[in-house]
Amino acid sequence: MTALLAPARPRAVLRATALAGAALLGLTACAAGAAEDAGRDDALTVVTTTTVYADVVREVGGDAVVVEPVIDSTAQDPHSYEATAQDRLAVADADLVVLNGGGYDAFMEDLAAQGDALVVEAYGTSGLAGASAEPSPHEGHEHEGHEHGGSNEHVWYDLDAMDDVADAVADRLAGLDPDGASAYRDNAAAFADRLAALEQQLAEVPADNAAFVATEPVAVHLLEDAGLHDDTPAEFTAAVENGTDVPPLVLQQVREELRSGHVQLLAVDAQTASGQTAQLRDDARAADAAFVEFTETLPEGTSYLEWMDGNVTAVADALGALRPTASGPAAE
Repeated sequence: MTALLAPARPRAVLRATALAGAALLGLTACAAGAAEDAGRDDALTVVTTTTVYADVVREVGGDAVVVEPVIDSTAQDPHSYEATAQDRLAVADADLVVLNGGGYDAFMEDLAAQGDALVVEAYGTSGLAGASAEPSPHEGHEHEGHEHGGSNEHVWYDLDAMDDVADAVADRLAGLDPDGASAYRDNAAAFADRLAALEQQLAEVPADNAAFVATEPVAVHLLEDAGLHDDTPAEFTAAVENGTDVPPLVLQQVREELRSGHVQLLAVDAQTASGQTAQLRDDARAADAAFVEFTETLPEGTSYLEWMDGNVTAVADALGALRPTASGPAAE
């Protein structure tokens, strides 16, 4: 697993003696305070980039971990986030850091490189960097080898990838806390079972090789794994990623494909909006194309598994409501 940095180290002896000195407690007030509130004074401290990975870590670590996401607001963009002094201290004091990688959260890559905490990088662990179809490195877990076109750092929208991430987290927690190794791996296995159930639902989506266009490449992995193919022009995605308007001729091309029925599904990032996005939404509705909104971050009060379940259901419902001839142009 290429993205797991640094060798595993056992839980430090100092963790067991830290409670003896108030001064030392003061140095780790945030993490130790959170652990004390939950009755877990010896819990491992994990810092993640977003609440998505925080939720996965909680699934695997249970009560043995205290998880602190750096970004916990949907208003903050990891691409442009600037680390604070508090973030630096949190990462420096962490036992484990879980980040996305692939340029999505470069600030966290920098912070992790400056410390000595173990690191799980989801992008590298997933095997989805570039047009990858590599099998999972985990025994007993077969990666389906979906050929995602090009690099797409939004790997949390790939259920198989998150299985690999959960396994990686379990491995690192087990190295830090050998006594809890069995529990961590059992939790990761239970998480994998629930992901497998979602993957089965995804396999039953009536995609019929339908084409989709995404206003942002957030949910591309999920849609491709459902059996759809991405017809979003490269120039369209590049403009969106660079924060510029889509060139008029490219926008017109997408509009025509929606109106002609060649593209059967429009995937929209609900957290970003523009006049061009609204125009495409109107075209999709006028053509009776499927229309699904996705979010880039975990909705408040929702677990990762619940979130993905909702996304899979939304895609299935949208495609199931299409007219019977919808898959015709895409199959040509």
